[in-house]
Amino acid sequence: MVKIQEEPLFLNYVCWTDESKFTNNGVINKQNNRYWSDTNPHWTNDSNFQHVWGTNVWCGLLCGRLLGPYFYNGTLTGRRYLDFLSNTLPTFLDEFNLDTRMNLFFQQDGAPAHNAIIVREYLNQTFGHKWMGTYGPVQWPPRSPDITPLDYFLWGHLKTVVYANPPINIEDLKNKIIIACSELTQDQIITATQRELLRRMEACVENNGNNFEQFIE
Repeated sequence: MVKIQEEPLFLNYVCWTDESKFTNNGVINKQNNRYWSDTNPHWTNDSNFQHVWGTNVWCGLLCGRLLGPYFYNGTLTGRRYLDFLSNTLPTFLDEFNLDTRMNLFFQQDGAPAHNAIIVREYLNQTFGHKWMGTYGPVQWPPRSPDITPLDYFLWGHLKTVVYANPPINIEDLKNKIIIACSELTQDQIITATQRELLRRMEACVENNGNNFEQFIE
C-alpha cells in the first residue's frame, strides 16, 4: 500500500503468477483455495469419474494481459520451475514494451518449488530486489488466496468457462483452457489486478492481516 502511494502506477508493473491443476471431473486442485463462512454451507460434489486425468497450468497477469497458459507434466520441482523461468517466461515478457520489462515486479506464492535455492538465486540475479515471494526481497505471505488475483479471480473464472461443457480428453481440456484464456478482456484483468486488489488490501489492513474475505461483498 505504501509502494502504491509512492508510485501510483506500481500495480501496472506487477506480474502476478500461479499454477493450478485442471482435472476432467471439474476439480481444480489448488491448495490455497478457501471458502470462509460463518455457517456450514453443506457443499457436496457428485462425481461419476472413475479415472481422473488432468493437466498442470501456469498463468500470469500483467498490464491487463494474461501470460500463458503454459502446460507442464508432473509435479512442479525446483529445477522444472527454474527451466520455465529461464527459458519460457522471457518469451512471454518479450511481448511487452521495454518500459514494462524494465519496471517489472515478479510475484509468486509459497509453493515448495518457488522456494528452491536455485530458483531464488535466479530470481535475485534476474529481478534484483524487484520480486515478491516467501523469501524474496519483498516478502509475500506463502498462503494468500484472498489477495492473489489468480486465486480469487482467474482460476474460478476459467473453471466456470472450461467446465460449461465437460472435456472429453486431455487435448480437449487444454484447448478449452486456451480458448477461455484468450477470451479474457483487458478490463476484466485490470479490474481484478487493480481495483479489486486494492479493495482487498484495504480490507486486509482493516482486519489486521487476518482472514477477511468473508466480510467483503
